[in-house]
Amino acid sequence: MERKKENKHSNKVPEQRNFSAKKPGRPRKVETWTAEALAEAADKYFEKCDSRTKEVVTKDGIEVIANPAPYSIEGFCCFISVLRNEFYRWRKRDDELGRQAELIHQMITANRMEGALDGTQNPAFAQFLLKNNNSEHYRDKIEVENSLAQETAGMFEEWSKLWKQLDK
Repeated sequence: MERKKENKHSNKVPEQRNFSAKKPGRPRKVETWTAEALAEAADKYFEKCDSRTKEVVTKDGIEVIANPAPYSIEGFCCFISVLRNEFYRWRKRDDELGRQAELIHQMITANRMEGALDGTQNPAFAQFLLKNNNSEHYRDKIEVENSLAQETAGMFEEWSKLWKQLDK
């Protein structure tokens, strides 16, 4: 005769978890974003990027020179602890938050463009980022050659010859 092993937890009723009492995970820096809070966070992020420095060895010793970090959507989203997809959802909104998110996106794009043009950023990489982050404005022009007109002209000549042969 086979005996089933009893699970010591089998006679307990599973607990109902109350998710409304406490949210799992790390708390957000800001629960609800407003256009003003987003603008303030963007100013802090841009200031952080612009104030980056590096040490350079010269003949006079070590000098600290400005080395601004390029702006990026991903960098900004990490700075404010928000997923990139959420930032893109904000851009699609028709309120002040959406307008502010779009303005921040434009400032980041302008930084990419200026950096590529003045040589402070790699132009090929800037082009890659512009095409991927702003596909509605920056994309390769695709030209399609229409050779149909030439083919139809040739077919028309062949059909004309065939009709003439049929009429004989």
